[in-house]
Amino acid sequence: MGSVRSIVLASLTFLTAGQARAASGDEAELARTARLETILRVALERNPDLAENQARARAAEARSQAASRLPDPEAKYEQWGVPLQRPYALDEAQTLMIGVRQTFPAWGSLDARGRAAAEEAGSAQDASRARRQDVAAQVRRTYATYYKADQELRLHLEHVGLTSRVLELVRLNQRTGQGSLQDVLRLELELTRLHTDLARIEREQRSSRALLNALMDRPGDAPLGPPEDLSVTPPPSITVLEENIDANRPEVAAAARNIRRGQANLDGARRSARFPQIMVGLDYWYLPTLPSDMRHAYAAMVAINLPWLSGRRGAEQREAEESLQADRAALASTRNTVRYELRDAAARVDSARQSFSIIDQDLLAQAQRSLEATQAAYAAGQGDAIGLLDALRSYLQVRIERVRALAELATSETDLERAAGTLAVAGEKR
Repeated sequence: MGSVRSIVLASLTFLTAGQARAASGDEAELARTARLETILRVALERNPDLAENQARARAAEARSQAASRLPDPEAKYEQWGVPLQRPYALDEAQTLMIGVRQTFPAWGSLDARGRAAAEEAGSAQDASRARRQDVAAQVRRTYATYYKADQELRLHLEHVGLTSRVLELVRLNQRTGQGSLQDVLRLELELTRLHTDLARIEREQRSSRALLNALMDRPGDAPLGPPEDLSVTPPPSITVLEENIDANRPEVAAAARNIRRGQANLDGARRSARFPQIMVGLDYWYLPTLPSDMRHAYAAMVAINLPWLSGRRGAEQREAEESLQADRAALASTRNTVRYELRDAAARVDSARQSFSIIDQDLLAQAQRSLEATQAAYAAGQGDAIGLLDALRSYLQVRIERVRALAELATSETDLERAAGTLAVAGEKR
């Protein structure tokens, strides 16, 4: 026994140490680089909201197992005819009884109740799965925001450095009589505006970093490295997504389960209205006042309810019928809603993809050529600082628009996957 106990303790120690090493490895990696795959995995492992949903789903499963069981048996004790003058004199009582009772619900109603509870447990699992996809989608959207803020911050810092160098050059030209004070003031104003933008972007970066840490159940100020570049993926087939949406969306599965649960409740109501509930019991009697050969006896009983004489059962059956109709309408509504969400998300993905393509392939190259031409003209003494400033601002704005368009495309693709129910979630069971 001692050796077995030592082996178990050693195994637990090994597992705990392995989990600790994995956690420390994740923390070290997150501090270096914010990889989406790592953030997503850690969030799905640690997120307390998901842990709550999973625990509630397990509770519903346990509840469904109890629903199809018989009611608890009952034990009873009775004493009859004890004199009030001597309530403690049980040997003078006419009868002392000890017995047991068991109730049997209407035939078929227990099975119907179990089926309804099983569907409720399945709905809880579907809700947990839907929440898991919601958290994964929130992680990916927030990651896109974090990437956008990080890239905008880098671009602004680069532009601040470039504008500062141009400002020094304009100040030198102004001192030598080749530039104007107005050019210097315009560039100083532009530099101040850039610093104001930096403060806004840094706030957005801190906010998205804090949200990612919260989703991973980490302290809000936990270190999180720079994000990796977002990638552009090929567009999926909307027709295929729509064909499989009923099987992929947990909300549709939950609505279908509600219909099966409603049908089970209706079956149970019909059984309870048609068949009686039965209670059987067996008692042992002790009659101390009778002769010794007649003191021991027993009693048996059978009791049934009379559902045919009560209007309650009919009302319960009508309630179950109307609830079933409501569940069928809810399934149709859910299907309409998820198909609209899919089409709407697909339209937003197409729009975001077109915007990014135009910026990436056309506007960015045009703005770069314009800046290069303006810089060459200014270096040759053929332009002014205002024109150079406008070219710098245009190039910065196009680069920022490219980053924002890429982040918007990533967010739209996440929404599309969530609407289709195909969002890749680590460890998800279909």
